[in-house]
Amino acid sequence: MQDEIKTAQKLVNIIIDFFVNYSFQVIGAILILVIGILVARSVTSFLFKLFEKKNLDVTLSKFTAATVKGIIISFAIIIALGKFGITIAPFIAALAAMAFGASFAIQGPLANYGAGLVIILTRPFVVGRTVLGTFNKHFMGAHAAHQTETKNKAAGKV
Repeated sequence: MQDEIKTAQKLVNIIIDFFVNYSFQVIGAILILVIGILVARSVTSFLFKLFEKKNLDVTLSKFTAATVKGIIISFAIIIALGKFGITIAPFIAALAAMAFGASFAIQGPLANYGAGLVIILTRPFVVGRTVLGTFNKHFMGAHAAHQTETKNKAAGKV
């Protein structure tokens, strides 16, 4: 019975020592994550208001705001990992090496993302508009669609 009490007392002492030593680091990391999420939300809402004020395309504004939010949260996570005593430099180097290797593996789908980004940035299609006109049955490029829409606007068909 005495041995069990001593073992339980040692376990309680180990748990108390763990919380005394590491609780401030855990609280600091959680605080950094919460602040990072709040900053990301406020920056995203500011960007939405700014883009709406400047009459920027809806798709482009959502894409830009989501990208900025992801970057801010990623930095907050990396800083929070540093609070736990994890060295960040090897972690970032490993991420870069994985990204380099994965880029070769997903080269085809990545090209599709690049094409989507080009469509978003050049904005040949605008949300809510209809493209009218005669088109080639086999291929219609984005710039050809944009030119057709511009010609239809000039003719008063849109």
